[in-house]
Amino acid sequence: MDLLAFDKLPISLQQAVFTRDLKPGQRLFRQGDSATALFVLETGRLRLVRSTIDSKIIPLQFVNPGQIVGDAALFSTMYSQTAIAEIASRVIVYPTQELATALREHPDLTADMITRLLQKINLLEVNLELKGIRSAPQRVLRYLQYLAIPEQANVIQLNRPWKEIADELGFTPDTLSRALAKLEREGSIRRTQETIMLNDSSVA
Repeated sequence: MDLLAFDKLPISLQQAVFTRDLKPGQRLFRQGDSATALFVLETGRLRLVRSTIDSKIIPLQFVNPGQIVGDAALFSTMYSQTAIAEIASRVIVYPTQELATALREHPDLTADMITRLLQKINLLEVNLELKGIRSAPQRVLRYLQYLAIPEQANVIQLNRPWKEIADELGFTPDTLSRALAKLEREGSIRRTQETIMLNDSSVA
């Protein structure tokens, strides 16, 4: 059972699920709000941030389509972070009570949820690794290594704007552009308008 396959969900959950549209800059929820629902991003992009005790804002990660956000609702009464729409976005809303009941009664739905949560944990680990690489070209190269598909000759199809990728890596677009140009001069990558290919020596 798939959270996104609405016609296959338990009837009680189908009746409870709805969608919500967000404008750029609009908050889906704030840190400390009552956790009443879990969300899956259908379209757009969200930014997750957390406020420290001295009111500093710490960027955590970006959420892309198909990914879970607000999973604290399954384990806590409050959201531990703030979710903000970077661009016009749509989320699928799963009210906590109905979702928890469906998870208890349908092991295959629980398995899908666990898979999505594990994917989120893996993404967090990758983000931490990338942020720990100080060199911009090396951070970009490592990011591309994660995206490359060996079965497709390590070709990366560019299906997102470079500005989004720069934001995710913690760079300005100019910094990202210079890093890509340096990698290309060094022979680590080859670029066309829509793809990037990693050379054999650059494959992780």
